[in-house]
Order: sequence, then C-alpha cells, then structure tokens
Amino acid sequence: MLGKVFQIFREKGGLLKALDLWDWYESLEPKRQKAIKKYYSIKVIKNLSFPYKAKHFDSGEIENPLYTKRTFLATIAQTALLEGDYETAEWLYNEALKMEGTPYEEHLILNDLLLLAQKLKDFEKMKKYCDRDVELFPQYKEELLKRAGGQLPQINSFEVKVYLLEREGKIKEALDLVERIKKEGIAYPYYDKVKERLTSKLSDEGKE
Repeated sequence: MLGKVFQIFREKGGLLKALDLWDWYESLEPKRQKAIKKYYSIKVIKNLSFPYKAKHFDSGEIENPLYTKRTFLATIAQTALLEGDYETAEWLYNEALKMEGTPYEEHLILNDLLLLAQKLKDFEKMKKYCDRDVELFPQYKEELLKRAGGQLPQINSFEVKVYLLEREGKIKEALDLVERIKKEGIAYPYYDKVKERLTSKLSDEGKE
C-alpha cells in the first residue's frame, strides 16, 4: 500500500512521459513492469549508441525522445530477444504493434517476430508473420528502397514464405512467389537454385 502511495505522488517524467506511455506502463502487472525496466537497463549498458541513461526511463525532462511509442517498445523487445527471453520479447513486440506507427516500422517488428518464431521452430507463427509482412510490402516498399539506397535488400518474410509453401506441398504457389520476388526487384541470391528445384518438383507432379 505504501508503494502505491509513493507511486501516486511520484513525479512523472523521462521517456515514459515524453512518449505518453505512463498510463500504459502503470496498467501492467508488476512482473511486466520489472521486465521492461530490466531490458531497458541492459540496453543502456550494452548499447553505447543508445542516447539515454537508466534514469531517463521515468525521470527527467526530455524534449525530443528520438523514438515513437512503437519504436521505443520494439527496441526494448529486441534487447529481450537478444537476451533469450523470447516470451517477453514476443509480448513486447506485439504491444508495439498495437501502437500507432508506420508500415516500415511494422515491417521491422514483423521481421524480428519472424526471427523469433524461427528460433522456436513455431511454423504456425512463422506463417502468420510472413503472411502479414508480405501483405504489407506495397506499403513499406518505397521507404525500404529509400533507406537501402535504391536497391531492395533480401526480405526474410518472402524467403521463409517460399520455404513454408514448399513444405506444405504448394509448389505452384511457391514458384509464383519466387517469380514475384524477382519481379519486385528484391535481392534473392538463391533465385536460380530455388526456381530450378521447384520447377523440377512441379514437373514431377505433372508426371504422376
């Protein structure tokens, strides 16, 4: 009870105030709050380019936070992911997705969620995150092009979706997606090899 009293009178500041995350944070269970502060602190210690100190989490005046709600939560989630706390990372990434943000930010979060699902070998979640990111592609394509210097890089969700379709026996759909990757100009160093394999499988199906 005493803690609650002090919490009520505590001066609200720091990144939580600057990003208007106080109400969200205080609505969480104590174990969630503790996890967020823990990974924020680890981020401060391990990432020398991170512009804030531990105290800036909930104290001090911050004029320009450099983050949005979504990117701030995602950067803490990424720290949890790197520390091997997949449950907290997935929860925080999904909380970040609930916040307002750009399609490009959503793409980055989905990419990390896909990597997490791959680590866990959770094919259902891999499919979920792949499908959403591929669906979102037209909305973040131009931003990705701009940030990548005019040439689209490899996009994990497209490559994993090809793998999942092949795994499910949907060879024609997988081959169509391979051709779309090529047509969109997305870097795909395995194009020739994957196309040859899928074409061979499709031909074998036709002979049966």
